Amino acid sequence: MAAVPLSGLRARIAALEGRAPPSRAGAPSPARPGEARNRAESGAGDPARRFNAALLERLYPLDARPEGTVHDLTAAGHRDAGPLTGFAAALIARMGTAAGPVVWVADAVTAGETGGLYGPGLAAFGIDPARLLQVTARSASDALWAIEEALSVGGLAAIVGEIGGAPRALDLTATRRLALRAERCGTPVLLLRPAGPAIASAARLRFAVAPRPSGPDPHGLAVLGRPGFAVHLTRNRGGPTGAADVEFCPHDHRFRPRTSTDSQPVAAEAFDRPARPGPAEIVALRRVS
Repeated sequence: MAAVPLSGLRARIAALEGRAPPSRAGAPSPARPGEARNRAESGAGDPARRFNAALLERLYPLDARPEGTVHDLTAAGHRDAGPLTGFAAALIARMGTAAGPVVWVADAVTAGETGGLYGPGLAAFGIDPARLLQVTARSASDALWAIEEALSVGGLAAIVGEIGGAPRALDLTATRRLALRAERCGTPVLLLRPAGPAIASAARLRFAVAPRPSGPDPHGLAVLGRPGFAVHLTRNRGGPTGAADVEFCPHDHRFRPRTSTDSQPVAAEAFDRPARPGPAEIVALRRVS
């Protein structure tokens, strides 16, 4: 069998597929329609459309309620429930005190795994604990029922539903029902799903949240820095997706790019003692009778 040059084989395959062959070896092949659409949605070619702290603030404007729909917030495991709750608290804090009270619903299993809300911690995020109404349901089905009932109450800033994992009750039909009621009354529903895998959902936005080390205090004080989050926007209907490391400032309720901790100062070299230890010295101690 005669050997066929690789370039000729590529040209034959291109002719069979009905596309133009590459002009030269190593030239990039034209993007497929699906790939072009994915690049457009992710904002890969437009810096203004990339997901970052500024885009996150546009999705959740200051002193206003975000879009009345289902917002899906997930974490890899129950151990990441802390940053997941913190990120939700940051979004609620941005709504402002005039937005109204918040109903926080959790099923009993998830509440036992992640623990309860800590009032001083919420206050540190700028949320008055008196604004929250907590509901602990016996099961995921009861939690979804409580969320739907809360959507019939007007004047709420948001409803948080903390349902871990992927229970059978939290399916596409349930999330679609929540989305329709949320859009009708204009109240956002924040679904917090620690240890929650990707499921079929009617959520318009989906975030995967993980912790990040805090940067230094901006005023140079020896205190804990701002809360840091690794936020991956995996679903955004009609907008870009992507990942970004952000910090939340509780004083002005703003998201900012996370300050890198790689260039922080380290301890200075020792100057009052030798760099290497000398020979050991044995010191006799007097026995105390």
